[in-house]
Amino acid sequence: MIDTKDDLLLRGSMTTIHAPRTRASMVVDDGSACTHCGTLAEPDAPCLVCGHGAEDARVGQLVAGRYRVEALLGAGGMGRVYRALHVELGEPVAVKFLLPEWSMQPEFRARFRREAVVLARLRHPNVVSVIDYGEHEGELYLVMEMLRGVSLASQVMSGGNTLPFERVVRIVDQVLQVLEAAHAMGVVHRDLKPDNVMLLDAGDRTDRVKVLDFGIALLEESGVDKLTAAGTLRGTPQYMSPEQCMGRNVGAPTDIYAVGVILYELLAGLPPFDASSVAEVIAQQMFAPPPSFAERPPPREVPAGLEALALRALSKRPERRPTAAEFRDALQRAAHGVDSTSLAARDAAERARSAGLSRDERALAPAPREATHESPASDVGPSPRVALWGFSTERGAALRTALAAQGMTAFVVDALGPLSPDKRPWKAVLVGGGAGSDARIRQARAMPELRALPVVVADIPHASETPALIRAGASDCALASVDDTAVGQKLLRALRRGR
Repeated sequence: MIDTKDDLLLRGSMTTIHAPRTRASMVVDDGSACTHCGTLAEPDAPCLVCGHGAEDARVGQLVAGRYRVEALLGAGGMGRVYRALHVELGEPVAVKFLLPEWSMQPEFRARFRREAVVLARLRHPNVVSVIDYGEHEGELYLVMEMLRGVSLASQVMSGGNTLPFERVVRIVDQVLQVLEAAHAMGVVHRDLKPDNVMLLDAGDRTDRVKVLDFGIALLEESGVDKLTAAGTLRGTPQYMSPEQCMGRNVGAPTDIYAVGVILYELLAGLPPFDASSVAEVIAQQMFAPPPSFAERPPPREVPAGLEALALRALSKRPERRPTAAEFRDALQRAAHGVDSTSLAARDAAERARSAGLSRDERALAPAPREATHESPASDVGPSPRVALWGFSTERGAALRTALAAQGMTAFVVDALGPLSPDKRPWKAVLVGGGAGSDARIRQARAMPELRALPVVVADIPHASETPALIRAGASDCALASVDDTAVGQKLLRALRRGR
């Protein structure tokens, strides 16, 4: 991992926030001087005048008997990242050390360990992989895969122009894939920004995204952030949600807001809110509406659907923002020129059409393809059969209607067999969350005919339950707060993945 962010930890009575700093602000009057030319310089930093690099005691060390430290790659608010070599495998790795000034404080040691735990749990292709974690000579370290690429921050207005819309959509979609997986496991990043998104060359001139720095990620499974005092702010002001600025109610919508800021910045060339002081930025995040793209100098032509989506993600009220899955689907629709207004009209027309049908007809009649903007038949076969297991009759009927609108035929079952009631093979299983859901997952996985099928869990009461369900064999999970359309979209994606 190449950690290139240049953040300063500003500490007040109740705040801990990251703010961008200029290169000049790295020079401090603490008596340190460059050993080559004598210029006053920050300790352990390259000289700003002659460029002479300060000696680093860690370079050349053998960490844990396996990792030979070769060079400093970068430093951030909490740690320093080095290039190292796995001496037994001959492979380059990145080793991150917690800064000495934080290593004696239990909170920061716990946060550093939490980053290792979060990365180990996620194991997502768009998240930097953790290899090892431990303590070396009293200092905590984290070993990660070495990334070769550039930060997304370096590509904003690269060459004086914003990125092509198609590239923006591909990048943001990959970031949302990470959030979809993280939020299903109860993990909230809390510090998403272009500096924490790396772009790697996938080999076919397309971007492969890696999301970095889960150092202040929140594990929701305990219900609260045990490592953050009430009223404390953590994050980067330009990308912090209103609720994050108030130091409370931080959850998955907080990350969605940050992605909204990133999308806005990639489209407009600047984040929606910026000012000369942190206090002004926080006030804007909490109270000011984001300016339209037409108001930003110079005005930019942006597809109406993408602008509407960015502004929806920047809603001051968390409940009005889309989930990561909804954001992904809306992003693809907007990229293909379908705006939210036309979608709302078509959805209303479909609801009106369905209202005239019987409950059974509504459950079995697929909606027009234009209304759903999905093509399940072309991807997963005609009308795949889905078992609804562990739902009440009333709840099952509602899910049947939602799945039928996306081209799937669902049946509520009391006991799961190898075939659907119409004697066709099941293509997926949707399990009701709550008591007994993990046992149902294991039972489905134990059946030879169903072992390789997608098993998605819906109506989960609490995010803290998702890790156990994933371990039991669930392909994906949806909280009870997720609407039925989004549940169907999760199921479609699982069908396309094959599990």
